Amino acid sequence: TFGCQMNDRDSEALCGLLLDRGYILVSEPKEAEVILVNTCSVREHAENRAISFLGSLKKNANSKKVIGLIGCMARNRGEELFKRMPHIDLVCGPACFDKIPEYVEKIQQTKLPLTTNLRNTQNAGSSARIIDLEDKLRNEDFYRASFRIESGHAQVVISTGCSNYCSYCVVPYVRGPLRLRNPKDIIDEVKRNVKLGIKKITLLGQNVNDYQYKLSAGDGSAVGGQIPNSKLQIIDFVELLRMIEKIEGIEEMDFVTSHPKNTSRQLLELMAKSKKIKKHLHLPFQSGSNRILKLMNRGYTKEDYLNLVKDYKEIVGGTLSTDVIVGFPTETEEDFSETKDVLERVRFKYAYIFKYSPRPNTLALKLEDDVPLKEKERRHKILLDLQKKISLESINGE
Repeated sequence: TFGCQMNDRDSEALCGLLLDRGYILVSEPKEAEVILVNTCSVREHAENRAISFLGSLKKNANSKKVIGLIGCMARNRGEELFKRMPHIDLVCGPACFDKIPEYVEKIQQTKLPLTTNLRNTQNAGSSARIIDLEDKLRNEDFYRASFRIESGHAQVVISTGCSNYCSYCVVPYVRGPLRLRNPKDIIDEVKRNVKLGIKKITLLGQNVNDYQYKLSAGDGSAVGGQIPNSKLQIIDFVELLRMIEKIEGIEEMDFVTSHPKNTSRQLLELMAKSKKIKKHLHLPFQSGSNRILKLMNRGYTKEDYLNLVKDYKEIVGGTLSTDVIVGFPTETEEDFSETKDVLERVRFKYAYIFKYSPRPNTLALKLEDDVPLKEKERRHKILLDLQKKISLESINGE
């Protein structure tokens, strides 16, 4: 598995489905009959690592082994790699993960071309190859398997995809627009985790603050009777947290990721009051330059972000982490200085700092990638060194 926590949860759920069908996990690719590579497309480096790993599997490929390219890179570059790497038997986008066990079994069981309604099915030698890049709402059964990689802790997806369309970000194009899970299904999954002895829950979404589920009349009883049946109601992220917080057996909760433009005061107040929600917020700021933030389509200014941080520290008093991009198209030394200033003023517990890389289909692709690689690397190192210093001072209580 390459990439984010969402990918980790997808891989875990997929493992659960395969284990329920009688498959077993092995530790080495050479021992496996099925190898599924769950990929990331957020940055070029992540794609290159996955492609290199897929290439290394060619020596292990044989007529009985099933090799699958799945996840975000499948949506982004699946057709290209399907043609380029004939040892790949299966290409499947994120929305179709619930179908993967069925596809794997079909590939294993037949040596003839499949007749299906898939986007593309090809015959390679004597065995079938399948590619499914459909973009749809994922089947809820995908999340029902009981397998957990980590005992005591579970990740629960509340939404998939994103509709913010930040100009540098490929997520809406590979995971689709924002799709919300029904709160009843989320709560049921949390309760199933409690029955497994799990006490810590992490809620996952590309932007958890975008959770605004329209609950139809008559559905109130399905989520514990807390919602009146007489009229349409909306369960937002804060209300969802309150509902999960009431579940007996859950001792600790956290969530990722929050977007600064709609991180509400109500959320901060709930975090401050709650005995279960961790006092930590991951809040990506990406750039300290208002000009660059506008080009990124982030929907806030540096001042907005710093005011939100001020509110968080006053209300919650917890720690913060963030994401930063250096070398975005047209970023000047002055723009970079503004980013450095945010890092120095906020003093994050930790920060994920990345060099900009152009992503297919994104709006930023129309901008010239005019910051030289050496300059990106210089700025990257400056921020890494600065954050390391801040983190060490934080540990030492300075």
